[in-house]
Amino acid sequence: MMKRPKRLRPPSARERAALIRVARREAPADVWLSGGVVLNVFTGEWLRAEVAFLGRRIAYVGPEAPRVGPETRLVDVRDRVLVPGYIEPHAHPFQLYHPWTLADYVLGRGTTMLIADNMMLFQLLPLPAWERLMAAFSAHPVKFLWWARTTPQAHDGRLSARYAPEHLAALAVHPFVVQAGELTDFVPLAAGDEAALARLSPFIEAEKRIESHAPGASYETLLRLALAGATADHEAIDGEELLRRLRLGYFAPLRHSSIRPDLPELVRAALEVPAAWTRLMLTTDGATPPALTDGFLDRLIALALEAGAPPAWAYRWATLNVAEYYRLDDAVGAIAPGRLADVNVLASPSEPTPLLTWVEGRPASELRLPEPAWERLVPEARRQKVRPAPLRPDDFLPPGAPGAPQPIVHLHSDVITVLAERPLPVRGDRIDPAALGGTLHLAALVDRDGRWVTAAVMSGLGEGSLAVASTFTASADVLVLASSPERALEAYRAVVERPGIVWRIGVGAAEEAGFLPLPLFGRLSDLAMPELIERTEAFVRAMRKAGFPHRDPLYMLLFLSSTHLPRVRLTERGLLSVKDGRILSPVRRLSGPAAGGTA
Repeated sequence: MMKRPKRLRPPSARERAALIRVARREAPADVWLSGGVVLNVFTGEWLRAEVAFLGRRIAYVGPEAPRVGPETRLVDVRDRVLVPGYIEPHAHPFQLYHPWTLADYVLGRGTTMLIADNMMLFQLLPLPAWERLMAAFSAHPVKFLWWARTTPQAHDGRLSARYAPEHLAALAVHPFVVQAGELTDFVPLAAGDEAALARLSPFIEAEKRIESHAPGASYETLLRLALAGATADHEAIDGEELLRRLRLGYFAPLRHSSIRPDLPELVRAALEVPAAWTRLMLTTDGATPPALTDGFLDRLIALALEAGAPPAWAYRWATLNVAEYYRLDDAVGAIAPGRLADVNVLASPSEPTPLLTWVEGRPASELRLPEPAWERLVPEARRQKVRPAPLRPDDFLPPGAPGAPQPIVHLHSDVITVLAERPLPVRGDRIDPAALGGTLHLAALVDRDGRWVTAAVMSGLGEGSLAVASTFTASADVLVLASSPERALEAYRAVVERPGIVWRIGVGAAEEAGFLPLPLFGRLSDLAMPELIERTEAFVRAMRKAGFPHRDPLYMLLFLSSTHLPRVRLTERGLLSVKDGRILSPVRRLSGPAAGGTA
């Protein structure tokens, strides 16, 4: 049987007896929510009911008033609507924010559980350190559960030890882990590769869920992934892709993120399927801070309502369906007897941002806790993670030969690249800097340990003059984007000295410069979400001023070194063609004294 964290375990016999005494009106309730309209997520009915809590749990939902005592907290919720606390089934809690600051923010908007990706910190830390962090995050009023990645998201030999079979086996039985995935490297699984399938076996044996990541996959591929063990997939972008998943028995999170705002179309498609409401969920899928300005799951529920979803369905997608998928519906996801008292009080069904949220029987406003002491739990959290490389300006220029087609990385969307090729002027054995300008920029990935650099020419960033350097990358190396090699080196030195995202966009009096420090592991901010939103919006505005044509440049920084997406990526081996594994331009190995910065 699947092990659970203590907060989610069933009530003991003594607890059940006490709950029954309250339900029989033999003992007083601790909290009485009086006179509200309650959403019954099982039937889709909106029923006027009295709701009584005892401790952390719901003791009564029904027409009768509970017994009260001198300590009973009576809350008048007439003219109010009660719905369960919202559950995010597919969180990426490391999108510049970290789990604690994300949870602080979403709790005020009605989310009481986050089921989250472990990848970023799991790849950086020894397993015992990651287990300490999972335990520390579990103290937050928002309940945290985790998925366990089974492969890295980048072709990177430095990461293979993190995904050793013994580590996966330990995570598979860990009580905070409820799912394996997401499975970005799905091709070997669909091909029946036994070694790939074996990586999932500990999770299947532990009765954990398996989520795939199969964008654009055909019915046949999704069928084979289901045979491999997949139970859900969040990558549908239109009605046909959604139907493929539902017809094969998948649960299907409906995504609305900063790079894939697909929810309205998916909702309209779901309304055409009579039984779809039982297998759907809602997910923000790791939206970056600027996309959270207007909310979290509360915003997604509002969008679903605007797209025509019946209110009972929209709320069920963010509550009961998630609980049922993760086999937690005896504990969360409904306002029902014995469940944890996670309740949102709304002004009306059409206004999903709550007036008040109850978490395990207490108002969320009374439950704010200081975040964990990172230095105590993980001493390396605030240590410098980048060693300066011995770079000169020319090291940011890719190799080239006279008359030969030069690979150019074209940014087709926020995260999808395509390969373009054309001859460019060369100087010696490298691209001539005079070739840059207009729509062509330099892109380079510099090893976090200062040993190599992969350089390329890139288009699709816009036409302005820019210099951007970031330690927020999928590979944990340093990404540099610039309109000249001199500006590239300047930006690189700045971010090595102090990890984060640095930008200088434009020239002269029109130049916009900024810096977002990322003191945790060189990849995460310690700012509260409202300030982080403001700071990241400044970067987005500056990039758009430079002509960046897509929605989310932050995801672009993250994914240019991530090999789970098409078609060309910057890697430790060089410029990689993802589909066939060809190296289009080799990595350059470095030696000699470091060029600025401190280790």
